[in-house]
Amino acid sequence: MSLFKTLRVKPWLPEEIVEPATSNDVLLTQEQIATTALHFLLAVITVIFFLFTITFLQRTQSFDFQALSGEPWLPFTNSGVLWQNTAYLFLASISIICAKKFAQQARLYALVITLSATSLFTLLFIIGQVQVWQQLSQAGFYIYSNPANSYYFLLTGVHALHIVGGVLALLSCIVVFAKGYAYPQLSYRLRLCGLYWHYLLGIWLLLFLLLTSDAETFKTIALICGF
Repeated sequence: MSLFKTLRVKPWLPEEIVEPATSNDVLLTQEQIATTALHFLLAVITVIFFLFTITFLQRTQSFDFQALSGEPWLPFTNSGVLWQNTAYLFLASISIICAKKFAQQARLYALVITLSATSLFTLLFIIGQVQVWQQLSQAGFYIYSNPANSYYFLLTGVHALHIVGGVLALLSCIVVFAKGYAYPQLSYRLRLCGLYWHYLLGIWLLLFLLLTSDAETFKTIALICGF
């Protein structure tokens, strides 16, 4: 094989000069790979919640389904606590945008403050969701007593698990940066985390509107969807 390789050499042609990859090229490649992986993950999450939503809307037309809002005694007729949790997740989404900008500007103290705020607001959102679950159980709206209850615990539980996954990803960014990685590497990681937070905020807003609807709204949506 080496003989044939030697015979194929054309010394009269200029040799191609292969420039070594720079750190910026490596960083760009890593960012492209990570972005593609995140987009794939978001597509999978979209399919999961879409299927859950379809089955939920079909279940709303069953005789044993009782919506969680509409009547004064139902828990989500007054959804103030859920609005509070929504505000926490919104603030977390905003603070991670600020963290990304501060990473681009290499402002360490501002970066630490905004990352701490992101972690705090996300933790408050998760705690708020757990409190809502406890309040439902204490009021007698158990997970097995009504299909609407079951779907609420299911959908918000799956959403909370994705939030916890995002927190772990954010913590990994902080650990990597603490080990001596440069600001540009942290910046693109925070950009991906920010995209994930925005997406989960959008998912939560859809779940919020869906789970707090009354029976008439479910009936109208089911008619539009052909259920």
